[in-house]
Amino acid sequence: MTAVTARIASVDTAVATPGIVAVPVAQIRIPTEHRKHHANAIQALAEDIDLHGLRQPIEIVHEGDGYRLIFGALRLQAHQYLGRPMVQAIVKEADQFVSEAAMRLVSISENMLRNPLTMLDRSVAIADWCAIYRAAQPPMKPGPKPANSVQTELSANFAPNSEEAMDAHGETFAASFSDAAQAFLNISRRSVFNALKIASIPALQRDRIALHPLADNQGELYAIAQIAEPVRQISVIDLIIGGVVGTVEAALDYIDQRPRNTPAKWEKLSEKFARFHESEQDRFFDLNEASITRWQAKRGRK
Repeated sequence: MTAVTARIASVDTAVATPGIVAVPVAQIRIPTEHRKHHANAIQALAEDIDLHGLRQPIEIVHEGDGYRLIFGALRLQAHQYLGRPMVQAIVKEADQFVSEAAMRLVSISENMLRNPLTMLDRSVAIADWCAIYRAAQPPMKPGPKPANSVQTELSANFAPNSEEAMDAHGETFAASFSDAAQAFLNISRRSVFNALKIASIPALQRDRIALHPLADNQGELYAIAQIAEPVRQISVIDLIIGGVVGTVEAALDYIDQRPRNTPAKWEKLSEKFARFHESEQDRFFDLNEASITRWQAKRGRK
């Protein structure tokens, strides 16, 4: 049983929702302006659809003797990859849209208005997925149980009790995905290990972090998860959320009253940079490409 098959399956042949019909894949045109998808993404989704069916129909509009795609290009291409002749679709008529611009806007908003997972959300999702997969596998030898651990969330209930067990389960879970799915989902033994570690932060504290920039900083989340004493962990989160300090290291120094030298300008910038979202970091790299290229050249990198 793979990590994917450990979930409850649905089927494409289930009774269609009103307004959703099966349409020939070959009759649907994908406009050139639609988002392009990597082959790994197409294969990964195709594997999932093959096992569980299509969870959300695509949307199309009548065009001549066929159809034009409004949204759902990845789902359509996954069906093409599988060689499936039909796909479930919501079919619209051109006169249901005020203009071509209105039709395109639907496609844009369907992609732009998605709320991407933060690193914290992703970690909990991977941990839960791993938990469901592990529940269907032969039991592994558990490590020592932590004292006074009363946990109710799924990821915590199935969390390995030692770092060795985490690493072993991460390797087994990652290996259950195809190479394409591993690449697309960024699933590896190490990423699963990190996710399990981060997901071990108690749910109450995760809720407090969830809407803070800290939720998208894997390094800081991992550092919080490494703090064994609950009271100390809570104090660190309090200091960061309260804006007193910007990092876990600074919070621990504050709690332990360890003297800190006045940070240099680059250290202050580094702390701020670590709290940026990935897209903001990429923008920073773009703006400082010349400096980064110079730095790489000094180290013999191309």
